Amino acid sequence: MARAAQQGVATHARVAGPLAFPGRAVLSKLRRYPVLPGAALALLIISGVFAPWVAPRDPDEQTLRARGAPGFWDSQWYDENPRIEQRYFLGADHVGRDVLSRMIDGARISLLVVAVALGAGMTVGTALGLLAGFSGGIVDEVIGRVWDMWAAIPFLLIALIIAAVIGSSIPMLMGLLAMVSWSAFVRVVRAEVMSLKQRDYISQARVAGAGPVRIMWKHLLPNVISTVVVIATLRVGGLILAEASLSFLGVGIPNPQATWGKMVAEGREYLADAWWMSFWPGLAIFIVVMSLNFMGDWLRDRWDPRLRQL
Repeated sequence: MARAAQQGVATHARVAGPLAFPGRAVLSKLRRYPVLPGAALALLIISGVFAPWVAPRDPDEQTLRARGAPGFWDSQWYDENPRIEQRYFLGADHVGRDVLSRMIDGARISLLVVAVALGAGMTVGTALGLLAGFSGGIVDEVIGRVWDMWAAIPFLLIALIIAAVIGSSIPMLMGLLAMVSWSAFVRVVRAEVMSLKQRDYISQARVAGAGPVRIMWKHLLPNVISTVVVIATLRVGGLILAEASLSFLGVGIPNPQATWGKMVAEGREYLADAWWMSFWPGLAIFIVVMSLNFMGDWLRDRWDPRLRQL
């Protein structure tokens, strides 16, 4: 009887355990799914797409009396400056422009530039990887040597030279970032294709009369698309960081368009008195890049059978 009573108590404890600790289910979801990175990326996309309606002010509007105005954390400054009627939530920059509005507007431009550059680079890199892996021989050798030469070229130096010769513009920046992004896809897709083309279904497709283009399009590409999506997710963070670096060096998107890298560069001379000018856009870059890296790792773990979490 005593043993039965103890078993009953233990069974009741196991049943009541999850009810007694409701936070355990929440923690389990946070560990299994990228909730926080997904929320950060969703906020970025919403801010970028609906920037003209989400931004509290005109990102290019200058109010000289509000130069270097602090944000919500310094109410005393606004009490001492009653002529500033509407407060700046994240502060103002050196010419009185709203930092929050410029960050939202900069997110829109960053999304546009990175989306076009990544799409072009992903298309070119995947196509070259399919061609090199399936053809082999001299084609694979030429593509491999081109990849090696491109990987040895210092990107920032080339970007500075091109910007000095052509001038800064959004199409120029898209082209530079596309030239950076294609190389990340070639080697991985090539390795996947070299493994897949030895499978039986590829041999059967050849026997059935399928040509090389049909085999690559119908049989190989669908099997590497998950890998391509994971690489693209991981590469987006690097492209955002590259765009911010170019804008920081002054060879990115021209004025007066706001970008996060340019905001960091503009605020570096005022760090002692107005740290928020560089801090908030720098924090946004950090959060977005980390969120994209976490999302890419999660997709890789979910789609790769060898790494799939149980």
